[in-house]
Amino acid sequence: MKLLGIIGGIGSGKSTASTLFRQLGAAVISADDIGHQVLLLRDVKNAVRERWGSAVFGENGEVDRRKLAAVVFADENELSYLKSLTHPLIAEEVHRQREKHERNGVQLCLLDAPLLLESNWDHMVDLIIFVSASAEERWNRVKDRGWSETEWRQRESAQLSVEEKARRADIVFDNSGDADHLRTQVEALVRDHGSLPNINTQSKTMPSIACCPKPDKIDRVR
Repeated sequence: MKLLGIIGGIGSGKSTASTLFRQLGAAVISADDIGHQVLLLRDVKNAVRERWGSAVFGENGEVDRRKLAAVVFADENELSYLKSLTHPLIAEEVHRQREKHERNGVQLCLLDAPLLLESNWDHMVDLIIFVSASAEERWNRVKDRGWSETEWRQRESAQLSVEEKARRADIVFDNSGDADHLRTQVEALVRDHGSLPNINTQSKTMPSIACCPKPDKIDRVR
């Protein structure tokens, strides 16, 4: 089984690309989804409450991820603590899901992990994809999620720069166009790594992924 990793700036379209991979028959492991489940664990919630108190919890007694983010992204030490608490558990579940997909005969699997490089998980994957979009495009997308510009900038500054991510990637997807433009690139990569049973496209000839070379310059948040 080939395991691909996908990274990019916040709002670049990683989740959209992941959805396209899933539609084309690939399995998808979402580190974000796993992270949400980890925050529901009793021991993790107890550690969160001990560190940051009830202020980061909602009325339902669960961790309020937005409140927690406001605390940890404002202080590097607090963010480091949260990572030390959750990332080993996330990595364990990623490995479990990968092994399950291999046992089930999956040909292609995508690991959607925003902090793939920062967490040193790049050794898990066979290929790294970087989804590229301008800072303006990324901001417009996260703004639609209800984020403030401060939230966006804090979270981007807590990650490697988009230039460094692009440099360390094997392939760059250009997500500056419409949905069909991104889909064409995903389809090309899927075809390059073996046919999958759920592919159903109108076009008989897909361009090579070489049509998506690494750009000379990546637009970052300033």
